[in-house]
Amino acid sequence: MADSDEVIKAVFCDIPFGTSVLDAYMLPDGEKRIGMRGVSLALGYTDKWFSTRTKRQSKWLESLYGMGYDGSQKTLSVIQNFNGRFNTSVSREVTLATISVRDFTKVVTFEGTARRNLKAIVLMAAFMETGVENVLDLAFAGKSVEFILEKIVHYTKWTYEELEEVLAYNRDDARLLYFPPSAFT
Repeated sequence: MADSDEVIKAVFCDIPFGTSVLDAYMLPDGEKRIGMRGVSLALGYTDKWFSTRTKRQSKWLESLYGMGYDGSQKTLSVIQNFNGRFNTSVSREVTLATISVRDFTKVVTFEGTARRNLKAIVLMAAFMETGVENVLDLAFAGKSVEFILEKIVHYTKWTYEELEEVLAYNRDDARLLYFPPSAFT
């Protein structure tokens, strides 16, 4: 289910994951996306596994939608360089389907938790450790890490009002840490 028939030009990079490579793309507006072929390979399946699984209704796909999987795909056009005959560098334009980073996260999470896919579990652990390190770096640098709460809201499906209540509670706690009530008042 592509968003539109319009082909979008993007830049790409490969992220090596041991025996597989995840292909990532950045659109002109800065949005980052993941190639569907890379999703398949990163999870230990054949290169067309994910594309095939999302083309037909199944309990697997229904479960993903239940987790908030969006399912929208964007077709991108990228220039790919490769060695042609006689070791000369050749470029060609390749068109491919991608999914959002959030949908990639949901697929990896589902595969790791519901299907106990070991490759997905390893990816979750690697991304978790990297993310925690980055959040700690921001926190120790005195920068806001409230964006984590937005992610928690998304994955727990809190309402906006519930989020505001938690943020207010956290702000009150932070004020008490920085400005504790004086013992002499």
